[in-house]
Amino acid sequence: MTQISKEHLEFVEEAKKEFNSNPLLETYRNGDDSLIALRMGRDRDCVMVYKLDGYVANFVQQLNPTKREVFSIES
Repeated sequence: MTQISKEHLEFVEEAKKEFNSNPLLETYRNGDDSLIALRMGRDRDCVMVYKLDGYVANFVQQLNPTKREVFSIES
């Protein structure tokens, strides 16, 4: 079981600021990529924090490409 440290609590505060400033943001990593925060919960008001043990690889072109619709907003 991981004990919650001051570093973890500071990261939660950092992630909260980022999530609150960008409502579409779903994940947030700290500067050295050792922690990741995920926006969670039915009301998207929870922050789940995971410790990242290290980079493995970027496995490219493993999935069927999906087309995303792009919307432009005109003022």
